[in-house]
Parts: sequence; C-alpha cells; structure tokens
Amino acid sequence: MADGQTGTVEQLMASPDRFLNRELSWLEFNQRVLEESSNMDHPLLERLRFLSISASNLDEFEMVRYAGLREQVRAGIVKSSQDGLTPAEQVEKIEAASLNLIAEQQERWRSLKQELHAEGIDVLGVKDLNKRDRGELDK
Repeated sequence: MADGQTGTVEQLMASPDRFLNRELSWLEFNQRVLEESSNMDHPLLERLRFLSISASNLDEFEMVRYAGLREQVRAGIVKSSQDGLTPAEQVEKIEAASLNLIAEQQERWRSLKQELHAEGIDVLGVKDLNKRDRGELDK
C-alpha cells in the first residue's frame, strides 16, 4: 500500500511494502562493509581487509543467490516474492546494484593501492616482475 492509504489489518500485513527483499538487503549490507574500507579511523590494512571481504562476499552472492534467481528466470518462474518483485525484476535490480558496487570496489582499490605505495607496500602484477621472478612463480 502506498503511503497515506488505509486498509484492513490483513491488507496492511500482506502489503509488499512491508517486506524487504532478501537479496537487495544483502547487497545493501555489503555496501556498508565496503564503506568501512573508506573509514580513516581504521588502519590501512584493515581498510584493505574490508575491501577484500566486500569483494569475496559479492563473488559468493553472484555464484549462489544471483545464479539461483537467473535459473528461476530461465525456468519461466514469474511468481512474486513477498516484497512484490518477480525473479526477473530482482535480477534487474541486483544487476544495477552489483554494477555500482563493483565500480565502487574498483575505485576503492585504486585509492588503497596508492596509500599502500605511500607506505612502501607495492602490489605487483605479473607484467611488473622480471624474468627470474616470473620463473619462480612458475615453479
């Protein structure tokens, strides 16, 4: 029921407005975890840890919860969840929220990488290694 509308207790109790979407709520939680990676009250490596947790959580979410909803869409399931969203609508909202979260994670990583460098900690890619060091990785 929209704000300002009245109805019976039964109607109000069954209203989709009363329910939070489990998946979207989880993404909001993961957003809060990511925000901790920007909290300057935390030491640098703790902020890096929060970024890592956020990325790991999102990977697992995509592999399990998002994949399950995609399967429901492929199977033609259109039954709405208690919050009133169909699987397809949930997938659409999850994709938008996930893309924003990924962009913020990447931005945070670039910033933290600069802070790490300023502290004498460099994160190298394979292309940054010399031939001998690359050989050691191959062992």
